[in-house]
Amino acid sequence: MHNRARTGYTLTLLSALSWSLTGPGIAYLLTTYRLPGLALAFWRDAFIALACVGVFALVRPDVLRISWRELRSFALIGAISIGIYHALWVFSIGLNGAAVAIVLIYTFPSFVTLGSWLLFGERPTRAQIGALVVSLAGCVLLARAYDLAVLQVSWLGLLVGLSTGLTHAGYVLFSQRSVQTRSPWTSLTYTMLFGALTLLAMSLLFQPAAIVAAGSDPAPWLLLLALALGPTLGGYALFTNALRFIPGPLASLVVVAEAPAGAMLAFLLLGERLEPAQLAGIVLIIGALVVPQLARPAALATPVQSV
Repeated sequence: MHNRARTGYTLTLLSALSWSLTGPGIAYLLTTYRLPGLALAFWRDAFIALACVGVFALVRPDVLRISWRELRSFALIGAISIGIYHALWVFSIGLNGAAVAIVLIYTFPSFVTLGSWLLFGERPTRAQIGALVVSLAGCVLLARAYDLAVLQVSWLGLLVGLSTGLTHAGYVLFSQRSVQTRSPWTSLTYTMLFGALTLLAMSLLFQPAAIVAAGSDPAPWLLLLALALGPTLGGYALFTNALRFIPGPLASLVVVAEAPAGAMLAFLLLGERLEPAQLAGIVLIIGALVVPQLARPAALATPVQSV
């Protein structure tokens, strides 16, 4: 495998492992402290945005210098692919249940592949298409979406769930081009900033009292801060940097490793059982992401400006 491709694979797999830690953290905050999902999403993104702006303003102010045209682009993609995406994710879990919501969000590699083809002319190979099908089938098995007791989806739930995949795909497609001329930290900082502002507006509109639902108890605030600046920021930073080395469709497919990683963490740390079908799903997902022929060699070898 080409050195650039190996770097991209490694960063993407690390981002998947980092993101896999967010699920248990969110679940703990929701169940233990009864935090409203929309407020949790806002504070998580707000802590990331404030930390990035504060650090780079002090040590690398050039990262924050952008044109008004770029600012408009970052505002649009941040509002849609961070703010609205995180809000839709909360609603999808409520409408569909966690298992089906997980399957629907992992349609985003398919949207990224389609978007790369339509917008950038990056035609997918047969291997890529086959891997997408195998990966999605693995997610279905892993999430037990084959169980009729789990698979209870309304049209509204299906629409919201698919929208999570579509909006997340927007971040990948935008960042894939942004990192060619800008630092990945510039994209991450501004998209998180405008995502947090979007979530703040939605929270004030729909759940104004929920913004301070954590109260004066320092425990949930510290856990929120750790969740934001640990696995959430780490996952986004690693994934956005990976887009400098491998194309978005391939990175999106590889990051689906988050699903089996999360399942294994639940098995090891929480004692949750894994059924044979779920183990088969893990095998399918891993089989889909380890095949190096999924991307065209030329695409993997294409140099991307490092900033």
